[in-house]
Amino acid sequence: MNSKRIVVLCTAIFLGGFGAAIVSGAPQFAKFLTITDIERVTGLKGVKMVPKGPDADDDLTFASQDGKVILAVTFLPASAFAGAKSSKAGMKSPLSGVGEEAFVGPTSGPPLYILVFRKAAYTVIMNTEVEENNHARIPIEKMTEIAKIVASRLQ
Repeated sequence: MNSKRIVVLCTAIFLGGFGAAIVSGAPQFAKFLTITDIERVTGLKGVKMVPKGPDADDDLTFASQDGKVILAVTFLPASAFAGAKSSKAGMKSPLSGVGEEAFVGPTSGPPLYILVFRKAAYTVIMNTEVEENNHARIPIEKMTEIAKIVASRLQ
């Protein structure tokens, strides 16, 4: 997990209420995003879900066929959005068309590899990793498509 994402996540948890942010495992969130969704949007094949553990501490973590993490998704209470948005490392620019409000980041981007949105009772933080060539593993345009899928399933 990269340092800018940690800052956004910690700020969101702190300001959104720590107790409400602790969730036990991915099964309750798997209905919001599937391997099929990721493969359809990205064109990747052989995507797998990584079980929660030391190398995958998000609610949903997806890896490519070669085992590299391509997308990590964390679900927090809606109240965490303000904290994420106000994080100095987080918001680069607002994003329309995803949830009730959204932004992309980090502030130091490009590349942009963090997407945060609020919808219904949730704040959703999504991030991909950055390759050695300074390109995001999933471009922000594809992450936006994925975020729209998740948002459409939140009530």
